[in-house]
Amino acid sequence: MGIGMFMFLFVTAVSIDSFGIGCVLGLKKVRITMKGIALIAMVSGGMFLLSSYFGHILINFVAPEDAEKIGASALIGIGIYFLWQFFKKDKTTTEEVEPWLHPTKVLNDPVAADVDRSGGIRGKEVWLLGAALSLDTIGAGVSGALIGIPTFHTALLITAATFLMLGGGMLSGTKLSDKAESLSILPGVLLIIIGLIKLS
Repeated sequence: MGIGMFMFLFVTAVSIDSFGIGCVLGLKKVRITMKGIALIAMVSGGMFLLSSYFGHILINFVAPEDAEKIGASALIGIGIYFLWQFFKKDKTTTEEVEPWLHPTKVLNDPVAADVDRSGGIRGKEVWLLGAALSLDTIGAGVSGALIGIPTFHTALLITAATFLMLGGGMLSGTKLSDKAESLSILPGVLLIIIGLIKLS
C-alpha cells in the first residue's frame, strides 16, 4: 500500500471524530464561529506536528528496523483504546465531571464544551474543544513519525480535514446526528488496520 493511501487512512482516523461531534453540536444548536472552527482545526494540526517531532527524536534512540514495529504496535494499542472508549461510553454514568479538568468528557458529551451554557462555544471554550479533539493526535503523531508518515504534510491535511469535518458536521446536524455518532468507532478500527498492515 502506497504512502498516499496510508496518509488518507491516517488523516481520516484522527479527524473523523470531528464530524460526529459537529453533528451533535448542530443538533443541539450550539454554535461555533468559522474563526473558532479554524482555531480548533489548527490546534489539532499543531498538536500532531508537535507530537510528531517527539517521535522523530525517539527514532534517534531506536534501531531503524524496530522503529516501524514500535510505531505500528502503538497505533494498534491506540486503536484498541479508542474502541474500548466507544463501547464504554454507553455504560458510564452521567456524573458531573469538570470539563476543564477532564477534556475527554467533551468527546463523550460535546455539549459540555459549552461550559457557560450560552448556546455557543467561544473564547476559552474553543480551546477546550480543540484540546479534546486533539487528544487522539498526540499518540498518533508519535506513532506516525515512527512508521514514516510525512509530518508536515500530514499536519496540514489533519488541519484541513478537521475544519471540513467539524464544519460539515455542524451543518449536517439534525439529519445525520444519530448515524454520525456511530462514526466514533472508525478511528479505532482504522488505526488498528494501519498498524496491522505495517506489522505484516
